[in-house]
Amino acid sequence: MDRLTTMEAFVRVADAGSFSGAARQWAVSKAVVSKYVAALEARLGVALLMRTTRSVALTDAGRDYYDRCVALLGEVDALDASVRAEALDVRGTLRFTAPPGFLARYAPLLLSEFRARYPRIDLDIHLTHRMVDLVEEGFDLAVRVTAPRDSALIVRWLAPSPLVLVGAPGYLAKYGAPKSVRELAHHACLVDTNFRERGRWRFEVDGEVVHVEVDGPFRVNSPLVVRDLAAEGHGLALIPEFVVDEALASGDLVAVEGFVPAFDWSIYAVYPRRKYIPARVKVFVDHLAEALSGQSSKAPVR
Repeated sequence: MDRLTTMEAFVRVADAGSFSGAARQWAVSKAVVSKYVAALEARLGVALLMRTTRSVALTDAGRDYYDRCVALLGEVDALDASVRAEALDVRGTLRFTAPPGFLARYAPLLLSEFRARYPRIDLDIHLTHRMVDLVEEGFDLAVRVTAPRDSALIVRWLAPSPLVLVGAPGYLAKYGAPKSVRELAHHACLVDTNFRERGRWRFEVDGEVVHVEVDGPFRVNSPLVVRDLAAEGHGLALIPEFVVDEALASGDLVAVEGFVPAFDWSIYAVYPRRKYIPARVKVFVDHLAEALSGQSSKAPVR
């Protein structure tokens, strides 16, 4: 039984002058309060309270013990309050890494709003598609758009990241939209070399995964550049929806209907396992989850 809880029960009974009064104020049953006080007296081997049918009074030992309990519980409350206040006033530098396309899309939502909420946290941001070694390179956190494989990291799922096949209206008008996965092999396809399989795209067709080898005039390790090249009419692109959602809304790009990518991508926050996670990491991860939750309510474009 928790020692501090039994001490608190004893103090409450002494303050209320009865077990029933302490139970009402503490919102527990009288039997629970009696059990806690009995356990405390049994552990100490001394009676702390003199019980009558209507009230209780402190014994000599109980009076001395009461004063010390009040002081100790007050210290515990003060410590808890101090930790809570410190958590609300987190500060320091948060060093994190993220893909350029992700931050380009969500920077105001993620960074400006975060700084408004936590003005004492400075952000040191490194944009790269490379799988950074967080511990070796001194990073607090990474945002990744593919599932991390390192068991030494804590992984928190933030939001889905569906892929969509897109093309410019001009390209589709000139060459026609592909009607099947196999037809993609005869189209100009813009390859994002950040894909593990690069020029090999996978789609779900009638419950099975179908692979197609694609190629085109450009191969580049940036979804932002792939998006812009697609919008200029250079070919079709398979790309995360969050990178092209604004271009789709404006009509600069059009989703090619009937293609369901077989890539199960999501957005994750990852950070090193350690005994105590810094408060700045916790609040930033919570902010990411909260901010992205409203962004993932849209159905994926198909």
